[in-house]
Amino acid sequence: MAADIPSLGDDRPPRKGRLLDNAAVMETSPGAVRRFMDAAARRDYDAIGDCFTDDATVRDEGKTRRDREEIRQWQRETRATWDYTATVVSGRQDGEHRYRLGVHLHGNFPGGDADVEYRFTIRDELISRLQVE
Repeated sequence: MAADIPSLGDDRPPRKGRLLDNAAVMETSPGAVRRFMDAAARRDYDAIGDCFTDDATVRDEGKTRRDREEIRQWQRETRATWDYTATVVSGRQDGEHRYRLGVHLHGNFPGGDADVEYRFTIRDELISRLQVE
């Protein structure tokens, strides 16, 4: 799957919704994290939901979304509101079932640039929790 994600060395220009990444970070990330980042870059909302457990939660911008359908809706609404690219800049294991990605966002939201951290909890090879800070 990681081979389908363009790397920072890719000389193609960025396009709307395209994920730019550090290939080494993504290759060592849990499969669910790689699938989520790839699906988000492609705006494949069904695939995004499939990366999560049935009882998963996502916390972003002060709101908590629960279950796969609310998580799909979160991504639909975010992408309908903002046009941005996400560049993975770092990643690390944070305990047995947790993984963190440092992500740089660039887009048409206030300020235009933001560095955020995606904190994933993995259960049964799916994301059970994602917190964006």
